[in-house]
Amino acid sequence: MKNSKQKKSKGFGKFLLSLYSPVKGLFCLMIFLMILAQILSLIGMYTIKNTVNLPFKENFELKQLYIALAIIAVVFVVETIARYISMTIRSIPLRVKQGKFVTQKLFNHLSNKSYSYYSDNYSGKIANAISEVCPKLERLNKVILQDLICHIGSMITSFVILASINLVIFGISFVIYIGIIVGRLVYFKITYLKCQKSAQIENREFNGLLNDSIMNFTSLRIYNSVNAFSNNIVGQKSRELFYKSKASKHEFLYGFFSNILHLVVLISIAVYGLELYKLSAITIGDFVFILTSMISIKNSTTSISWQIVDISDTLVVINNSYELLYDDNNIFEDNKPDLQINSGTVEFKDVSFKYTNEDVFNHFSLKVEDKTKVGIIGVSGSGKSTLVNLLFKFYKCNSGSILIDGKNIDDFSNKSLYNNITYVPQDTILLHSTIYENIRLAKPSATEEEIFEASKKAELHEFIESLPNKYETIVGERGIKLSGGQRQRITLARIFLKSTKIVIFDEATSALDNETEFKIQKNINQYLKGQTIICIAHRLSTLTDMDKILVIEKGKIIDSGTPKKIIPKYSKTNYFDQTN
Repeated sequence: MKNSKQKKSKGFGKFLLSLYSPVKGLFCLMIFLMILAQILSLIGMYTIKNTVNLPFKENFELKQLYIALAIIAVVFVVETIARYISMTIRSIPLRVKQGKFVTQKLFNHLSNKSYSYYSDNYSGKIANAISEVCPKLERLNKVILQDLICHIGSMITSFVILASINLVIFGISFVIYIGIIVGRLVYFKITYLKCQKSAQIENREFNGLLNDSIMNFTSLRIYNSVNAFSNNIVGQKSRELFYKSKASKHEFLYGFFSNILHLVVLISIAVYGLELYKLSAITIGDFVFILTSMISIKNSTTSISWQIVDISDTLVVINNSYELLYDDNNIFEDNKPDLQINSGTVEFKDVSFKYTNEDVFNHFSLKVEDKTKVGIIGVSGSGKSTLVNLLFKFYKCNSGSILIDGKNIDDFSNKSLYNNITYVPQDTILLHSTIYENIRLAKPSATEEEIFEASKKAELHEFIESLPNKYETIVGERGIKLSGGQRQRITLARIFLKSTKIVIFDEATSALDNETEFKIQKNINQYLKGQTIICIAHRLSTLTDMDKILVIEKGKIIDSGTPKKIIPKYSKTNYFDQTN
């Protein structure tokens, strides 16, 4: 267990560094300029201390004061310029370049996740994991640059001044205040961070639950379940707030202790400083700087402590995103060679598979020859959709293999597999974008003419042209502004646009009226002559043009034959509800 945690921790470190890979130069320049500004600040403060003591020295001349003031002015002007350039780098080029890179990196990584990953997690939870990283990185950059380095620099400046005045005062203040910071780091790791991590996990669950409820709000309202479901949301929020409150208690407790300790130290050193002044061991300027340095160190200590809290909170969020998005249990490697096929022959060879304890397939075999059209029918739960899930590698076979063109699909990358297959599901989910973009999804490089032609083949072009905004019409979230038939026709247009050797229909025309279905079937027969077609259906009329129809029951082929044989035979029975 310990090794697993260490491995995950190292993995997070590499992940965090990878988020800075395209901006390493900018980040280093930003840090260098801010450190330079702090060094100049130290020089300026030390010069001021010496300038205060100038009038009390023998052979003092006024021009010495002017020279000292001129040096101070130059130092602080250069410091201001360095600080301003550093902050500008953080606010503009670093933020833009890093933000674009990180967003693309995290989103593209989703293609490496298994099917179960999306079924096991709220979509809102995953979206939050991605959207939270960029603002947290911006926050991390700001705290490290603008706050932490500045206050560490200020603390170093104060310590150097104290050391130049009196080593005893320097030693006492150094040990106590560094001890406060180190103690807080240890205390936070033991108590605070655990609470914050739990709070952040609960917050992500809350966002996922809230997003899911909003997406299905119509159903909640229809069933008068809004008030009842709000209790679930409030309960989830309460769990998050419980851990946040627990974390805050730990923070305030330590803050109270450190403030009391500071007052004791400040009063003690002030008294000790007065005694040194009485003994002429230090000047009045030295005494003033002792007090101002002690106050500055106290403020820096408090600020650094809060910045440690801030950085910790930020890293907790980024780490939680990393653990969710890069979970080893839900990722598959896609660095295998690309699948190159010459024909569309699909074969399930001695396949066994089960979701839980009950077998869906037990030594199941099926071969669909190249350029043939095979229909598959069966009652719900017979295994029809599972065939598709296995073909797309959403799940792995317990035994056996699936071959395309005689090649085992497990030996090739998922991306190349999907390039060779077009899938048309029953439940069409569209992006909240234009009709044009939703069709082009199947082939991002498609021309306008290709998209229009695909729409015509799907009997969709005339409908689109009748709309006020035509192809620029926004379909709404999940295509809610369109009817079920219109959504399915957009998906069918994708088939004609992508034009792969293998096409899978899963109840693809179930939402269409008889006339539109007839036209589309005609177009499929006309334009998809060179493809292998597997058509899963309940409505037998969909399968009249198939070369062969298979009947599946409990994961076995119980009957097969031509449409002329199978359709009349099963139309006369109550084998399944044909209205589905």
